[in-house]
Amino acid sequence: MLTINYWEQILENRKKIDYIKWILCDKYVAKQFANKIGFKTSKTIQLVKNPNHINFNLLKTDFKNSYVIKPTDMCDSKGVFLMKNNFNLITNIQITQNEIIRELETIRSKVHQQYYMHELMFDYKIPFKGFIVEELILDKNGNPPSDYKCYVFNGRVFLIANTYNRTITFNTKTNTFEQQFNSIWMTRSGIPLPFTMIKSNYKYSNKLEKPDGFNKMITLVEKASSILERHCRIDVYLVDGEVYFGEFTFFGGAFLHTKFANTLLGFKWLLNQDNININTNNNNQKLKKILKKIVPSFYNKVE
Repeated sequence: MLTINYWEQILENRKKIDYIKWILCDKYVAKQFANKIGFKTSKTIQLVKNPNHINFNLLKTDFKNSYVIKPTDMCDSKGVFLMKNNFNLITNIQITQNEIIRELETIRSKVHQQYYMHELMFDYKIPFKGFIVEELILDKNGNPPSDYKCYVFNGRVFLIANTYNRTITFNTKTNTFEQQFNSIWMTRSGIPLPFTMIKSNYKYSNKLEKPDGFNKMITLVEKASSILERHCRIDVYLVDGEVYFGEFTFFGGAFLHTKFANTLLGFKWLLNQDNININTNNNNQKLKKILKKIVPSFYNKVE
């Protein structure tokens, strides 16, 4: 179905079999690949199947209780803990290691399809349903850095969404955790867009300055886009002028966008189609081989 709406295009593309998109949705594999193509990445401390396998003693002694835990497979910040001195910096709530384990086990037992966007490609198979433990990266003020979501098409950055002040609060009426953040979008040149691009908390400012590392970010992101030959939202963090990889997002939550944003991005995607034919595209075949060498032996296999 041909549509100009970006969110509807994402929903259609999740049905197309594409190993490269499927495996790069895994946070561990994506990090290894990003490191190979020039991005800085946070140190991976552990990769585990079950939360009770996490070595909290190591995190206490060698990493001073500063670390990140997140599922390798889920989206929407589900199950993410940014821990510093026993506080989750996302919720600003103190939490013990046993409580972290229980929460992760509960999340895993109750996970629903809304936390996946790539399960349709290979009959609901996910590369690995585990957890990755990483070093915590903070800026010079000791805060989690804001992230830059780069929408890339055909080897070039089209738009950038800078999100910051991300928090998760508990809604006592709905008995659920709700995520909030501020956002401002800009062009490839760093010019802020005066149009409201996201439904809530859009913060336009005409005095926006390019952060340190902005040009390096453009170079690295466009290199990755040229290799992938697919539309992708490449998320990165700028920390004191360095570009740290966040994730490859092929199925972002565009339902949060305004109609204007989804029309603009959707039209751009129609003009820059993904090159996903594995059988006729030599670059796809080479990239698939590279990724298969990165994938741990215990991950699920698909063809």
